[in-house]
Amino acid sequence: MERGRWRRVRIGRGAGLRRPAMIERPGNLPPPPAPEGRGGGYYDYPVVRRPVWTWEVPAYFWLGGMAAGAYVTASLAQRFGSVDDRRVAADGFYVAAAAAVPCAPLLIADLGRADRFHHMLRVFKPLSPMNLGAWTLTGFTPLAFLRAASHAADTGFLRGPLGSLTRLLPKPLVELSGTLLGLVLAGYSGVLLAATNVPLWAKSRLLGGVFMASAMSSGSAAVSLAAARRGAPDAALHRLAVIESAASLGEAAVLTGYLLQSGKTARPLMIGPLAAPFWLGAVGAGTLLPLILHGLAGRRHGRLLRLLSTAAALGTMAGSLALRWSIFEAGKI
Repeated sequence: MERGRWRRVRIGRGAGLRRPAMIERPGNLPPPPAPEGRGGGYYDYPVVRRPVWTWEVPAYFWLGGMAAGAYVTASLAQRFGSVDDRRVAADGFYVAAAAAVPCAPLLIADLGRADRFHHMLRVFKPLSPMNLGAWTLTGFTPLAFLRAASHAADTGFLRGPLGSLTRLLPKPLVELSGTLLGLVLAGYSGVLLAATNVPLWAKSRLLGGVFMASAMSSGSAAVSLAAARRGAPDAALHRLAVIESAASLGEAAVLTGYLLQSGKTARPLMIGPLAAPFWLGAVGAGTLLPLILHGLAGRRHGRLLRLLSTAAALGTMAGSLALRWSIFEAGKI
């Protein structure tokens, strides 16, 4: 029967007219047009749906990672550094607190409603990367603020009863707890992406390591930037440069392994519109340029050392953002 033609049918005791249903077998219809640049799948629709996350997610990943890296750098300096190192790197607690401020609002903006963030905290699921990340951020943020307030009280910036109260904090315990939570916060975002069914994110198991190494390099770079602007001693800047360079080399090594394991699924990063921000931003400005600048600054002193340290730190921080943004956007292709 042709589509749309009326036919007589018997309904109950009488007869009537009924139009045939407009539903036909899929084989009789041409497949719907597939989205541009996609093929295969079910009737030319992709098997994997595109992620619905927006720009708030990579911004949160970047700021959270930088906060964690700065806190870990400052805590290690407090335990193992010299007097100058402890004084200079303590600014990392300020950096960690400042970078952690927008993290929760960005996460809530992505979730759509504040109560969704609250509902994730009603149950603790350590095997769920998203739930673990929400709990980690909730625990890390107050520790970063407490340690920053304690440092402000020690330097005389925070006075009065509040300053006296913060001096009573057990600093080693706060630093240890914040360091452990910071390491989780630095790497869980990569584990969260790897837990999805997006091939670029899930193919390799090294994405969490990539994000953790990038967080350490950007966090130590933020500490170096603050130290250079405050006129830190040259020896302290050189030691911070060593930490930043080691983190950048580790990031380059893990990123190489990630690309090799990803294989063909990493093509959106290798060629196409996202190749430029990845290679020029994440690899060039974020890794190679800082290593070159730190090499040039190895025997420099004074104003030139501060200029080179500042340029290297800015490149590392920008490259960290480019890395997260390019990997995030490439997963949508």
